[in-house]
Amino acid sequence: MPSLDVIRSAIAELPNGNPLVVALTGGTTGIGSYVAKALATTFSKSGSKLRVYIVGRNATRAETVMAKGKEISPGSEWRFIEATDLALISEVDQACAEIIRLETEVSFHGGPVRLDLLYMSHCYPILKERSTGELPFGCPPPESYGVVGVRKHTCFMKNFFFEDLANKHAGKISFSHIYPGLVDGPGFTSDDMPTWFRYVWTLVKPLARLRGDEWAKGTSYEEVRTADTSKQVWDHTMETLERIEKENGKTAGKF
Repeated sequence: MPSLDVIRSAIAELPNGNPLVVALTGGTTGIGSYVAKALATTFSKSGSKLRVYIVGRNATRAETVMAKGKEISPGSEWRFIEATDLALISEVDQACAEIIRLETEVSFHGGPVRLDLLYMSHCYPILKERSTGELPFGCPPPESYGVVGVRKHTCFMKNFFFEDLANKHAGKISFSHIYPGLVDGPGFTSDDMPTWFRYVWTLVKPLARLRGDEWAKGTSYEEVRTADTSKQVWDHTMETLERIEKENGKTAGKF
C-alpha cells in the first residue's frame, strides 16, 4: 500500500484532472459521509468539476450530506439515488440505470468525464458456496461463516472483480476498493446501541486503533494472483447473477 503522503498527494491532484463523477453507495452516514466530505474539501475551489451521486436509503440524511458538500465545494453537483436494499440485484440495477440515465441526459461541459466507483460496503450478493481450501469465492462454508469469514470472501472477490473490470475498460473507468476494517462511525454511539455497549466502546476504542498504512503491509495477494484468478471471479459472479435472475423470473411468473 502506498504511504499516506503519496495517497494525499494523489488526491490533491484530482481537481487538476478531468471532471469527476463519483457514485458513492452507503454515503449517508459513517465512512461514506466522511468520504463525501473529503471529496468536497478536495474540490473546494473546483466545484464545477465534481458531481457526486449518493446512493442510499435515507433521503433526509442524504440531504444533510449533500448540503454540506455544496457548502464546502460551491458549484459542485450532488444527487441522491434512493435504494432501499442494495443486497438485492434489482435495487442495484435500478440505481445504476438511474445514474446512467442522468449522466446521459446531463453531461459535463469542457471535456471527458471520469467515473469513479467508491465501493464502501455493498456489492452484488454472491451466494454460491465453496468447500474449505478453495479460493474464497462466494459465501464461506457454514463452519466458517461469520463476520471474519464474510469479510475475507468479499474483500478477495472485490479486489479481483475490480481488477478485471479495470483491465477490460482501461482508460474509461477507475475503481477504488476501500477496505478500512473497523471504522469508528456514529453507529457505535447511536441510541440504537445498548447503554452498556456505548460505555464499553468508549473505553475500548483507544486500544482498538491501528494504523491502516502499517497494517496493510502484511496483506499480499501474490500467492493467489494467477493468470486466470480475475477471470474465475468474474465467471463465478456472472454465473451466480444469471442463476438468481432466472430464479427471480420464475418467482415473478407465479404472480
